[in-house]
Amino acid sequence: MPLAPDPPRPRSWLRPTFSLGTVFWLMLVVGMAAVWWRDRSSLDQRITKLEQMYIPQRQSLWGAADILGPPDDPTGMAGKCWCPLSASGADWVEVSFDRAVSAATIDLYEVYQVGCVMEVLVVDRSGSQTSIWKGADPTPPTARSGLFRVSVPTSIKSVQRVRIHVDSRTTGSWACLDAVGLTTAAGKTTWASSSTSSTVYGGGSTSASSKKSPWFGLW
Repeated sequence: MPLAPDPPRPRSWLRPTFSLGTVFWLMLVVGMAAVWWRDRSSLDQRITKLEQMYIPQRQSLWGAADILGPPDDPTGMAGKCWCPLSASGADWVEVSFDRAVSAATIDLYEVYQVGCVMEVLVVDRSGSQTSIWKGADPTPPTARSGLFRVSVPTSIKSVQRVRIHVDSRTTGSWACLDAVGLTTAAGKTTWASSSTSSTVYGGGSTSASSKKSPWFGLW
């Protein structure tokens, strides 16, 4: 007597079945979601960069950024010059330039309490550091501002960075620098574009840069 076939088993609702087309559409949706999220994150980053570049930010006075560019604070009272934290101490500030310059002089624009420069060192294109001047600052200490021109030896063919040591312990007031320039024999002056220092009066960052990324670099 032939055996009766087994009755069909009921389909479990907990075990879904997918066709090849369903899997394809799921993969497509997941891929589109991933692309959308990546593009959104990239857009957020570009917007943040634009805000950092063009939205004015509050900066402390007498900070590291205030020694950059040409002189703009002839008395040192406007807060647009670098000023060390202590009114009676030894400090230093180092400025860099966009490119190495064959300089004839290094122009130090001293303000507020002048006559405090103790030593000037230069770093050339290859990174070699040389002390080119050390001694008593010839700028009259009774003046509110003064230009101290330090001659660069002819043996130094290029200047990339300049470090200035100041000491206000004998004057009892802040030794401020408004700007630092590299002047060639032809009279062309290049101004500092970035700086770092031992301390700053305003309590902000001890380093700063005036360089900005080009807008086309955001994409």
